[in-house]
Amino acid sequence: MVLKRAVCVLLERQKELEGRSRELKHMKELVAQQQEQLRALEVNNYGLNLHLKQALQCNSNFVPAGSFNPDVI
Repeated sequence: MVLKRAVCVLLERQKELEGRSRELKHMKELVAQQQEQLRALEVNNYGLNLHLKQALQCNSNFVPAGSFNPDVI
């Protein structure tokens, strides 16, 4: 009777460990997906920052027509 109960307890523990193992595997997959998404977003952010800096430099060099005082020219 004691042996039968011990086997039942071990089976319950094994099922619980298998469930935790599946959950851990799933969480590792989610982490890998999130890291991949983070890398993609960082690359996009870097590219956007470059474009923004370039656009700001172009705008600072651009002088709209009529902004000079005609008496100075």
